[in-house]
Amino acid sequence: MDKSDLIRTVRETHQRMADAIEHVSDEQLLQPAMDDWTGKDLLAHMAWWHDHSVLVIDALRAGREPYDETDPANTTDAFNERTHREHVDDPPELSRRAFSESFALLLVALEPLTDEDVFAEDRWPWLGGEALAEMILWDSSRHYDEHRKHLESL
Repeated sequence: MDKSDLIRTVRETHQRMADAIEHVSDEQLLQPAMDDWTGKDLLAHMAWWHDHSVLVIDALRAGREPYDETDPANTTDAFNERTHREHVDDPPELSRRAFSESFALLLVALEPLTDEDVFAEDRWPWLGGEALAEMILWDSSRHYDEHRKHLESL
């Protein structure tokens, strides 16, 4: 896999998610989709994870640590809980737009990266020996696969 393959994978899985939500009405997005999260909450959640990848990419490229991973406020669960709380009152159309626009920003952030930036496990020490591609895939295509079933059930 090279960067163009990664981008193609992310685009294709995003399109499948976009296709799935295209047929879901705003009213349906207000219905519970996963535990106490509605469909629009899931869209805001996935948008936040796009933004997470952009934040990490931009910080690493600038030679900074994106955030302090040892801070309890910076765990996956804390991020998810905070994002849900901050966006619980967003209307469905805002969540749809955030999902789309944050994905476009992710694609922009990927453009200047080299294959080494994306796939070398030792390129970014902050990632602890993991390739940047893994984080990008978890923040996008693998995440879509995890949540598409929740949105398709609406």
